[in-house]
Amino acid sequence: CMVMFTSQVRTHATKCARNLSKPKLTNAIWGAGLSFSKCHAELKVPVDPHTPGIFDGEEFNRAARFWTYGYDIYTPNRVWILHDYPGSQHNPKTSGWGHGSFSNADLKNAFYRLNTILDVPGGEKNYEKGLALKRSKYGLGDRRSLDQLIQFSGIDLRHKKVTIDGKNRCGNLQWVPFTENPKGVNYIPKFDDITEEPLDLPYEKTSVWYDPRVDGVGAGMVARRTIGSEEEDPAESEGERAAAAKAAHEEHRAEAEKLAGSSLHEEHAALAAALLEAEGGDGSGGRVLYSREGGFNRDAISNVA
Repeated sequence: CMVMFTSQVRTHATKCARNLSKPKLTNAIWGAGLSFSKCHAELKVPVDPHTPGIFDGEEFNRAARFWTYGYDIYTPNRVWILHDYPGSQHNPKTSGWGHGSFSNADLKNAFYRLNTILDVPGGEKNYEKGLALKRSKYGLGDRRSLDQLIQFSGIDLRHKKVTIDGKNRCGNLQWVPFTENPKGVNYIPKFDDITEEPLDLPYEKTSVWYDPRVDGVGAGMVARRTIGSEEEDPAESEGERAAAAKAAHEEHRAEAEKLAGSSLHEEHAALAAALLEAEGGDGSGGRVLYSREGGFNRDAISNVA
């Protein structure tokens, strides 16, 4: 549940959790070494092929993408499988690390992509280009925002600080509501095979990318790429963007909470408990998604018979 900043955001350490009666919500820290999910999670959040040679940063980047697509990451309440990390690292028959071929330019571009997507210093400085990358196939999801992730995880990505308020988020967390894609939890967003730009346009209202100037009444009359492209004062335009983003965020959050309902988290917990009970109290259904810090999608629980 903790990170450190190296060249990227590195998953740094975890805390011991004993005698858990059910899976525990974590602060969006995900481990690639041990992860279980429904297959639609892998289809919505595939590994970014444009980041060769990345070690530090790969896990948190993907965790951010999972979380913004509406997936919640949990610590399992019992040990299901072990990962012999030191042994596999030093075994030439099983370890493939360092066998790939990539240049310094490839690595530099990979750092640029990860920094841009998470707003970590060192990424794209042009607002429109950065936003386009965030919305692309290997960018962020549109069910929760990056601002929400920063508040939920407690990690100050924009200033490369491990905490925004001096508090560690390994303890109790408040689940962040979101509105599921109107096409359903199993719907896989579509992107252009060449440009990797989104094809599900205009964005509908529940998307955090929804812009009423482009996606609302009169959609198509204003080109998405022309917004903010005119000559303007940088300081003034940044202030306007910040105000617009804040207003849109508040509107989306209010709508999401209204649609989600105040009892949704309680229902979610009840369904998880019912699943554990149905499986003999040990949660061995195998269809709930876990990571090393665990993880399962809210609706995946309710879909388990």
